[in-house]
Amino acid sequence: MFRRQVWIALAVLVLSSPGFAQVFTNISRSGSPRTRDPGGVQGSLNTTSPIGRRDCEGEEWTFTINYSANPGGMTTTSLQYFVGADAMACAMANARAPVTSGTPRCWPIRQTPSLTFTNPTTPLSYTVRIQSRYLIDPEGGNCVTPGTTQGTSNTNYLAVLAFPPSDSNVIGTYPISYDVTPPDAPTDVVAGPGEGVAVVSWTYPGSLSTTADGGTTTAAPPDLQGYWLLCDPPPGSAATDGGLSDASAVLDGDEEGGDGTGGTCGSSALSTIDPNDSEAFARYRCSDLIGATATRGVAQGLTNGRGYRMAVVAQDLAGNRSTISVAGNCVTPVPITDFWEAYRAAGGQARPGACGVGVGRVGGAGAWIGVALGVALWSRRRRTR
Repeated sequence: MFRRQVWIALAVLVLSSPGFAQVFTNISRSGSPRTRDPGGVQGSLNTTSPIGRRDCEGEEWTFTINYSANPGGMTTTSLQYFVGADAMACAMANARAPVTSGTPRCWPIRQTPSLTFTNPTTPLSYTVRIQSRYLIDPEGGNCVTPGTTQGTSNTNYLAVLAFPPSDSNVIGTYPISYDVTPPDAPTDVVAGPGEGVAVVSWTYPGSLSTTADGGTTTAAPPDLQGYWLLCDPPPGSAATDGGLSDASAVLDGDEEGGDGTGGTCGSSALSTIDPNDSEAFARYRCSDLIGATATRGVAQGLTNGRGYRMAVVAQDLAGNRSTISVAGNCVTPVPITDFWEAYRAAGGQARPGACGVGVGRVGGAGAWIGVALGVALWSRRRRTR
């Protein structure tokens, strides 16, 4: 027990040394699919932002390690890279996997292909590139169900070790935040038609809290980034393209007025898409990212007279996406003819607002009569169709 306490004390002394602030002189990340989301995060991600599931598709972190910050002048044959469940784990030889007894809390990175390095420069500055998924699961690289038991704080620690090993050979650690838990799915999704658009509304489970007057309110969790809308068939697809459900267009009502909520869409397979599959998701996406407090959105670029199945997906700040919530109704965008379009089609000449202007002067009554005649002609036209 005394020896273990000595090693812990040495580890604390080494890890708290002021020189270690300069071990990691440059950290960057690149290659995440979510940096290409329209209306979402652009460019490179901040190193303090958590690693999400989609980052594991191809993101890589680059670390520059300044080994000259290592005190003591130890004779070292190599640097090796481990991931620990807490900041102190890798400083203890009996906590580094494999262990003969107990549960390991620090694991070597077994990246495939192997870690890539650049040659050290004076004064011994090394650059190493590590895939995001191995910073979450250092042995298996599995972001969805990590095989390595991690800590409970959603933070791992990249540890740089000088070898040959000793219990005080950790020259620096760097915290890595991760979040691979998707947000809750939206509920109560309903779609309605417009001209060339669909208006989609939803609710979000959120969290229940008490208001100042003693009531309750439901608020979205603080890590919710927003929502995406999906359309089946995809916007802009040809009539024969179909999409997942081979949606067929049935115009509900006449071209000047049906409610657009009939039609037929078949049995949509939108709910079977993996929302983290960038290619499939991009095909059926029909909106930019909508804000976290929104409860409705508009899908643009749809074809009048064609049936669509609509869906909503929630996304959190780590880029994780919820399962896809599909609207129960089919929606068919339709042309909308307003009063003034009908009035002009019937021969009316007045402009919007002319009635209000004309009432207070000579001739105002004529404007009112013109509007009345227009309404009558429009109504008669609809009855005789």
